[in-house]
Amino acid sequence: MTTNTNSTINRRWILFLIGVLVSCFLISICIGVIGLVPYFNISDSNASPIHEVPDVTIKLRVDNDGCGVIRGEIQGDTEVSSLTWVIQDEDGYSVLERNAENEYQYSYFVSGTYTVHIKAWYAGAYHPISDLVTIDCK
Repeated sequence: MTTNTNSTINRRWILFLIGVLVSCFLISICIGVIGLVPYFNISDSNASPIHEVPDVTIKLRVDNDGCGVIRGEIQGDTEVSSLTWVIQDEDGYSVLERNAENEYQYSYFVSGTYTVHIKAWYAGAYHPISDLVTIDCK
């Protein structure tokens, strides 16, 4: 009778341990899935492209030194914000983005050839609103 009782107790412990292991496995899977949801969750705002573009422009011109850029006033009816100078290298990589709200002239500080334009915030995204000029800094 003692052997039968020990065998029953051992089976219960084994079943209990298997239950604990399965529970831990399922909990780990749930935590992993919950952790991955933000990586695969695409909201409507991210899924649809922004078709609205601002109806504004800013004229740029290269300063006499060949490295500085001078911007004009915003022309157009659309209200935009966060004007930003964008300086890109010859490969198209942005090397500087800087506030242009109250700055009408900017000179880049690294020698080389770069393109410059201004972008602005409108309808949930940044949009280029100026022409593109090339500067050659010595």
